[in-house]
Amino acid sequence: NATILRELSKARLSALVVCTTALGFASAGPTALSLTSIPTFAAASIGTALCASSAATFNQVIEVERDRQMKRTSNRPLVTGAVSKEMAMGLGCLTGASGGLMLGLGTDPVTTVLGVGNIALYAGLYTHLKPRSEINTWVGAVVGALPPVMGWTAAGGSLMDAEAVLLGSTLFLWQFPH
Repeated sequence: NATILRELSKARLSALVVCTTALGFASAGPTALSLTSIPTFAAASIGTALCASSAATFNQVIEVERDRQMKRTSNRPLVTGAVSKEMAMGLGCLTGASGGLMLGLGTDPVTTVLGVGNIALYAGLYTHLKPRSEINTWVGAVVGALPPVMGWTAAGGSLMDAEAVLLGSTLFLWQFPH
């Protein structure tokens, strides 16, 4: 069911993540916007979407009992039984592996590590810390800051470029007031 897939993937949030990746890619300038860059741009965007979907799905698998207790999350597919944990885990693995493969084949090693690492950071550390410490907000801010940096590196930039630092820092700082 497409609705269940959208809900498990947190499709609207994942779309915003892809937008920040696209912004990072476009920020690299005219070279990144040339026709020859379209396959790399597509790989970065699709790979990011798949990695974000994976992270969101794993997050819901881990938090199903907590989601059951909150009104805002009580209608999620795992809580209602619309999908099993095993099916959700399968989706998380499939989208994570596909996203990593897409990034690996279509971009560069740095972007790939950032994308796959962000799955672990969000579904692992952030989700683990959420009920335990306010530090989870800082970890979540890093998770939100990485996609535009992924776009930048996919377009040929370096992690150490001032633009990458500015893009990442802007999104990192934005996470706190929102």
